[in-house]
Amino acid sequence: MVTINATLRKEDFGSAGSRRLVRAGYLPAEMYGKDGNIHIVLNAHDFDLDLRKVGVGMECEIALEGKTYKCVLKALQENVMYGTLLHADFQIV
Repeated sequence: MVTINATLRKEDFGSAGSRRLVRAGYLPAEMYGKDGNIHIVLNAHDFDLDLRKVGVGMECEIALEGKTYKCVLKALQENVMYGTLLHADFQIV
């Protein structure tokens, strides 16, 4: 199982904040669970390498501040023109 390292997104929400993160080399993401949503930030390059091992609908682990969550990658949004990822959605299992 692939482990993806993430950090908690505490500020700079919205589309403008997401664009700033993408330009800086990060990927905004969301983890959906029964206790609520968790906003996270992934390193775009590392996540792109992890995508070779995991795809949409596959199970993975997300390491976030000392805890690990088993998740399923539900959706990816990408800029088709530039070939860059814009957003990822995970469902906590």
